[in-house]
Amino acid sequence: MSRRVVIVGGGIVGSAIAAGLSTHEGAEVTVLDRGAGHELLGSTGHAPGFVAMLSESTALTALAIASAQLYEELGPGRAGFDRMGGLEVARTERSLRNLERRARLAAERGVKALVVGPDEAAEAAPVFVDRETCLGGVLYPEDGAARADILTSALRDQAARSGARFCFGAGVSAIDTRGDRVMGVRISTGARFDADDVVIAGGIWGPQIAGLVGEKLPLTPVAHPYVYGPRRASPPPKRLPIVRWREETAYARDHGDRYGIGTHDHTALAVNAASISHAEQPWQEAVFGPAIDAALRLMPREHRFAIDQRLNGVFAMPADNLPYLGPSAGIAGLWIAVSIWVTHAGGAAGVLVDMMAGRTPSVQGLETLRPERFAGQNDEELTARALKKYREIWMPMSPPQVAQTKA
Repeated sequence: MSRRVVIVGGGIVGSAIAAGLSTHEGAEVTVLDRGAGHELLGSTGHAPGFVAMLSESTALTALAIASAQLYEELGPGRAGFDRMGGLEVARTERSLRNLERRARLAAERGVKALVVGPDEAAEAAPVFVDRETCLGGVLYPEDGAARADILTSALRDQAARSGARFCFGAGVSAIDTRGDRVMGVRISTGARFDADDVVIAGGIWGPQIAGLVGEKLPLTPVAHPYVYGPRRASPPPKRLPIVRWREETAYARDHGDRYGIGTHDHTALAVNAASISHAEQPWQEAVFGPAIDAALRLMPREHRFAIDQRLNGVFAMPADNLPYLGPSAGIAGLWIAVSIWVTHAGGAAGVLVDMMAGRTPSVQGLETLRPERFAGQNDEELTARALKKYREIWMPMSPPQVAQTKA
């Protein structure tokens, strides 16, 4: 592999791609990021970091497993990833049946999953699980939590040691093409970087970057509330598993020094990514306050915490809640890695590196992640579906909708 690669976006996805590509002999890798080197302006810097092995998507399950393996390799001595487990809890019979279905799905995909009763669920996470309302759950012992800032730093270090170059404060102003092939990238200072390949890994700003070459990348940036409780004087010897109430679309995490809780159970708020430079926005109390209060009431009364810090993070939401991963269908040398959670970032980077090196990835179901899968579909309808999917983010996935080719 002998070519010049420019990666646009230096979050965990772009950094993982750089780390993978830079080990190939002859590859000259440059990462452009408009932020400063010490800050993560995109979703990477605000993600709760839950790394769940099982997804309704076959491809995402494989990517999560591969990501966790990579994060563990990066983790020794840096505390970037911790497999404290994940626990899904049911409070209704319908939810319990769904969790039992997911446990069967996990077994089919080789993901460890243990069906537990109410007492076992409450014992596993006594701070989060209310024994009075819990009907049971499923424990995923290999799930974990990632410190995206630590992992991104480790990936950048690894890439730099292999010769990759990181340029910060480098906002991209143009992607040069000749015919249907990329030729280079220009930044706002006027500097130009020649390229045989360009990778768009710009998160919520991915559509703007793709638009520089006329590529459509439909996604809707959405506001998401997460709150932290007060810091604890002494962290417990063992952290609790991350808890998800799937039917209520809420989740809670033990951060070691404090607890946190987030929810999707509120009116979905679209964000105009073109108007913001940071994936954190002002708190929307009228919308988020009642939803967070309802999420806290899922916990045992004696463990509900006072809110010490509120976060309104922004993340990318396609209409099907699946990433964009793979080559552009219309421009040679252009690659897309957008709307990828920390959960799947490491595995997704490995897949893209394989594609760029001419290898066939072993992951099944990658066709569902094709960047052009919404071609020909109405933008307003896609936005409406994305906002609806935000509210139903953990519901079973519908079959992918195939665009109809116009005559």
